Amino acid sequence: MSVGSSRGAAWETLRLTVLDRDGWQCAYCHKHLEGSDATADHIIPKDAGGADELDNLVAACRRCNGIKSNQIVARMPWYNPQWLESMP
Repeated sequence: MSVGSSRGAAWETLRLTVLDRDGWQCAYCHKHLEGSDATADHIIPKDAGGADELDNLVAACRRCNGIKSNQIVARMPWYNPQWLESMP
């Protein structure tokens, strides 16, 4: 967990809101999420100035979130910009 990681009741509420909004599907690999595999990922990491806000968060499986780490999404070699356009 990075220094900029979010925690607490407010974060858990926001995380669940993101997961519900994204249909419990990983924004990167499209895997169905459940249990401890369901995370909310900062598109722009907190360490890079990103905020705990809905427009900066996507649902992500633990694996994709770990691979992305603190990189900005657009720099990921497997990133498809169309997934952002299709989000509600």
